[in-house]
Amino acid sequence: MSLFRKNTITVEQPAQIAPGISLTKGGAAGISLTKSDPTVQITAHLDWDGGSASRRTRGADLELYVLHVPASEVVAGGKRSMGKPGGAIYYRNLGSLDRAPYILHHGDSLTPGRETATIGRLDQQGYALICAYSAVGNGVGSFKSYGAKAIVTDGNSQTVTVPLYDDNANAYWVAIALVDFTHDSPLIRQVERYSRRGSENRPVLYSDGRFEMDAGPVEFKS
Repeated sequence: MSLFRKNTITVEQPAQIAPGISLTKGGAAGISLTKSDPTVQITAHLDWDGGSASRRTRGADLELYVLHVPASEVVAGGKRSMGKPGGAIYYRNLGSLDRAPYILHHGDSLTPGRETATIGRLDQQGYALICAYSAVGNGVGSFKSYGAKAIVTDGNSQTVTVPLYDDNANAYWVAIALVDFTHDSPLIRQVERYSRRGSENRPVLYSDGRFEMDAGPVEFKS
């Protein structure tokens, strides 16, 4: 069950369902991994094909953001007021798999295609929020119209696709999927929340797994 208040979200643990699926709106799936193994990694993709043929001719420059909270800062009991803003891995802060936060962004794509981030040291991870930002130069158009979706995979047989279901032509930001590392295996939930009309403030992920739209720094990509 999700609880919404003032453009925020709190997530409770649902029953796990089999991986290798495409999530329904608000759905969730677990990926079975040994978090204590330091060599285990998962990969988060932001895929977009530009949408329809007419939409593709105009291009669509989307950006993958992975907002993160380390395991050491997770608040026991989900105390909402105690959450600290987490960090962000994106095209201006690519991160590293060799040091905290053990997340690596593999680079910017200026045209429809794919951006990728690898998440390592799962035992050191608390929460990760997979978001997309739409550059102002894209003009009006929903993330759904660009064909945007998130894909979380272990690189083998376990893949969770996280689609978007709402047409929102006035948002620069969408939070697509929340990855919860606080259980025995990572849990991926489809969360789909959009920024306010005209807002370029990125979301903020808090240390209890709650996130808030329009609460972070302003992002502008010319």
